[in-house]
Amino acid sequence: MTPTPPMRDISVPQQALEPARIRRPRRDQPYRPASDEHPLLLAHGGVLAVDRLGTVSYVPAWELQDELAQQRRERRIGDRLLLLEHFPVYTIGRGGDEANLLAGPERLRELGAEFVRIDRGGDITFHGPGQIVAYPIVELRDPLDLRRYVRALEGAIIDTSARFGVEAARMEGLTGVWVAGARKLAAIGVRVRRGVTTHGLALNVNTELRWFDEMIPCGIRDKLVTSLARELGRPLPMEEVEEALAGDLAVHLGLRLADGSAGVIGPAGASEQ
Repeated sequence: MTPTPPMRDISVPQQALEPARIRRPRRDQPYRPASDEHPLLLAHGGVLAVDRLGTVSYVPAWELQDELAQQRRERRIGDRLLLLEHFPVYTIGRGGDEANLLAGPERLRELGAEFVRIDRGGDITFHGPGQIVAYPIVELRDPLDLRRYVRALEGAIIDTSARFGVEAARMEGLTGVWVAGARKLAAIGVRVRRGVTTHGLALNVNTELRWFDEMIPCGIRDKLVTSLARELGRPLPMEEVEEALAGDLAVHLGLRLADGSAGVIGPAGASEQ
């Protein structure tokens, strides 16, 4: 006797029973900026809400990113951009070599800096005062093109730097943004989980560059680190650079900029004072 097949719940659409498999584009495809013909994000042409958080510790900001990313996947919030500065911290991404942190525990205590191993790509980097950190919490479209997303972040940094008189560029084979092919101006390290991004970029504006003497930045021994202030010979207003970077990120991601509220972001994705 042939067994009776199990009954299917007809109230659930058939396609919902099988999770969609995220595809990735061919690696040999050339870079294409976000456009109506070739969007980068799922919500192309939509709103990028910007939250300016001031100076915050690293781990709470990391946890906040994960919470907002989950809300984005559940469509409880739209695409978000967190702009902030961190208290001094050295972070190492997945697969990074802790030998690239030259400062030991005692030296870190003397400096008043933390050390955190995290879940982004990339090796070691530093975050601290005078540096603008940008964390886009955005949903990429299918096929999932992480390399194109990183190029968009780089493009925004290059445009922002040019606005203040610093010529910067990409370097073949090295992630980030560079000046004269020798001095790293901005670091990039990202993570994408179920289509939504966390982590992002760090642009050295008025950063005290001696912090980088305690590490081998990104594990690259033969390159230097710089800042907009070092290149220009004068400090820049952080608010002006932050505003320019937010606008350039929106353009390169194919979104329209909208201000959120300053302050701490609450559990529903809204900002609280």
